[in-house]
Amino acid sequence: MRENKPYKLIQALANGQFCSGEHLAQLIGVSRTTVASYINKYTQLGLDIYKVKGKGYRLAAPISLLDFERLTLTLPENSPVVIEQVDSTNAWLMKNLNQLSHGQVVLAEFQSAGRGRRGRAWQTPYAGQLCMSLLWRLQDGIEAAMGLSLAVGLAVVEALEQAGYSNLGLKWPNDIYLDGKKLGGVLIELQGHANSEVSLVVGVGVNVRVDEERAKHIDQLFTQLENDPNQILDRSQLACLIVQSLNQMYAVFREQGFSALQERWNRYDVFKNQPVSLRFSENKVLQGLAKGVDQQGQLILDTDEGEQVYMAGEVSLRGQ
Repeated sequence: MRENKPYKLIQALANGQFCSGEHLAQLIGVSRTTVASYINKYTQLGLDIYKVKGKGYRLAAPISLLDFERLTLTLPENSPVVIEQVDSTNAWLMKNLNQLSHGQVVLAEFQSAGRGRRGRAWQTPYAGQLCMSLLWRLQDGIEAAMGLSLAVGLAVVEALEQAGYSNLGLKWPNDIYLDGKKLGGVLIELQGHANSEVSLVVGVGVNVRVDEERAKHIDQLFTQLENDPNQILDRSQLACLIVQSLNQMYAVFREQGFSALQERWNRYDVFKNQPVSLRFSENKVLQGLAKGVDQQGQLILDTDEGEQVYMAGEVSLRGQ
């Protein structure tokens, strides 16, 4: 990460302890007035920062910032880039495709324009989410990428299990669940042609901690990894586990396709054998019994007309 004086300030406050304005000014090499402007900047990004006369500034709760050096040492083949603020990690990779190599990963503390499925805004609190994107290249055209978003979700869930979490699940095709609620998601963007090399930008977002104010603007049931403000999750450690899991998954996917991962994915399917609605548009909805996914990652739906498979659509439990 390039020299960033405001980021030095938040690094000094990350442990949740008081730090005087004078000390912060000396540490960063700026005036007290500039320190106050930096504090205001982070408040605008959603961080709750107290100011107490005679003590200085402190965060309402500690935060875990990304550790560039540890990421670089643990993930040398992925050449990690850490950006404090970005519109979206996917957009950053898309803009820089021609200068980057296969495996490149970029992570951000804050996304101002993160996106979920169907272009929906994806809420990203400062240091409150693990948001990253990886660049992969496939040599066999767009068709070779079939089922990739499911494979990515599977890799994330398996990494979370390795980190000690349980009751995890997957919702076709892109959502990651914990305790029956949405924890995160996958967004894949492609650039290439049917029979040539394809560049795949693989975005992953996982909720770590979402403050109450931001939670009011999320229009679905969701959950997060941190629920105890005194237990701070190490976001760098989790990022390393997830990227390592993605690297291993990609090696299998490149050689064997999604079929080698189908059984593993179906074990985590939160809607398997549940009555669901599959929405294609505002006016087109199909109902049936979800039966997992096939070897291409297509949804199998048991309908009045028998079993059908679908490549796209949005699934919800019937009645929701």
